[in-house]
Amino acid sequence: MSRPLSSALVAEAYGTFVLTLIGSTAITVVTDGTLFPGTSLGLGFIGLAHGIALLVGIATVAAVSGAHFNPAVTIGLTAAGKFPKSRVIPYISAQLVGAVIAAIAELGVVGWSAAKLSNLGTPLPNTSLPYPVFAALLAEIIGTMILVMTVLGTTDQASNQPWATSAIGLSLAAVIWSFGAISGASLNPARSFGPAAVSLLFSTNAISWYPLYVVGPILGGLLAAVLYGIIFRKPAMPTTP
Repeated sequence: MSRPLSSALVAEAYGTFVLTLIGSTAITVVTDGTLFPGTSLGLGFIGLAHGIALLVGIATVAAVSGAHFNPAVTIGLTAAGKFPKSRVIPYISAQLVGAVIAAIAELGVVGWSAAKLSNLGTPLPNTSLPYPVFAALLAEIIGTMILVMTVLGTTDQASNQPWATSAIGLSLAAVIWSFGAISGASLNPARSFGPAAVSLLFSTNAISWYPLYVVGPILGGLLAAVLYGIIFRKPAMPTTP
């Protein structure tokens, strides 16, 4: 029996809430080493927190909503013909709401000082790089392409689907380990939006970078859909006698 849309939307909001709250709070506690001593674990800790949060969310509600938790995943699946267009806007809206609620909850947990210092864990470009905008945009495109391609590939009927949940969570962790120091490795417009929007309470810095974290992940998701079509849907070449 198919689940009603209302159930799927609550599931998407919940999963995005879990991913955003755990991921953003991990960044905040690493950033503020004075308020939270002993947490100077860096990208390894942050990547693992995001990966596990995604695993938990998928395992919990994938049967209800498909566990997108990310507008780039929703758009990528739609472009690949694996998700109905009529549900795109409702899904993305639910994801944004879940992320904002997560950021509000994080503010209540960590307090004003830590939240202000880290912009509530909003991923931001490394401005010490020679071309921070280009580097961050490229990192978000490539990282999201890998993440969405993992979702598409591992859930394809031709794949070993029992590995899907683990592979998707590990792909997010791996991309954060690789690209976190360049762009923050958000790979997710909703996950960036929640903390950036609530951070407006004390700064406009995070929200000023937000367009980069919309364009990059969406392009990455669309690129993954194209790649998926080439690899999984291309007609077989005739064999040579």
